[in-house]
This record gives sequence, structure tokens and C-alpha cells, in this order.
Amino acid sequence: MTVPTTPVSVLVIEDNMDTADSIARFLRVAAGFAVKVAYDGAAGVKAALSDRPTAVVCDISLPRLNGLQVATQLTGLNPRPLLIAVTAYDGAYTEELAYAAGFDHYIVKPADPFAIESLLHDYIRRLAGPTLDGAPPPPPAG
Repeated sequence: MTVPTTPVSVLVIEDNMDTADSIARFLRVAAGFAVKVAYDGAAGVKAALSDRPTAVVCDISLPRLNGLQVATQLTGLNPRPLLIAVTAYDGAYTEELAYAAGFDHYIVKPADPFAIESLLHDYIRRLAGPTLDGAPPPPPAG
């Protein structure tokens, strides 16, 4: 994988508009990410296929396509986005299903926006790789 040459883009897929817009606003204002929102699974897949986000924050229980179906479709993208499940389902079975579908992380609602931001920054640092002196790269500005 290569380091993104454009600003980090995040797609939030969440059918609860207040939740979606709150997460998007935090990631846009506090973290400086370029953020788009989709309010159902099918619209989310369509947006991801056309915009190729760096990361996707996705609910599990969505209309039209559920989050597991969304993740399954997005794991084939190249480059593959970081997939973060944010869901009200708090159970080992659903968590296992999420990881099997391709999610990289599983967060139970109410999601801490700082935790989401931290996962995104960790991912960006991993994409950048180590510096020439072997030290990890500095965190992204923002």
C-alpha cells in the first residue's frame, strides 16, 4: 500500500442522520479529514466505489445493504480502505461476523469519536511506514 497523496478521506455510512452527521462533523472539524456521508448501505458502496476513501466508518444495521454486506464488497477495493464497524450490537458473535466480513475494527455505540480518530491516525502512520532512521513517522498535521 502507498501513502495517500491526497488528503485523508473518510466515508461515514450510518442510517441515523444525527449520528452520521455528528461523527462526520467531528472528523472534519477536529481531525481535518475530508468526510462524506451515506445514509444507507447501497449508497455507501456506491460512494466508496466512486470516491475511493482512505477509510470507511460503517454501521452494521443499515437499510438496503447491511454493514456486513458493505464490508464484503469494499474489501476488494485497491487500495483497500480501513474498515471500522460502529454498531449497537455488543456481542462476540456479531463481532466475529464483522471481522469475517472484512472489518478491521469493531466499536460498540456510543462510539467515542476520539477513538475513531485515533484508529484513523494509526492507519495513516502505518501507510507512511518508518522513516529513514527507523523512527515512526510524525502524526499527520491537523
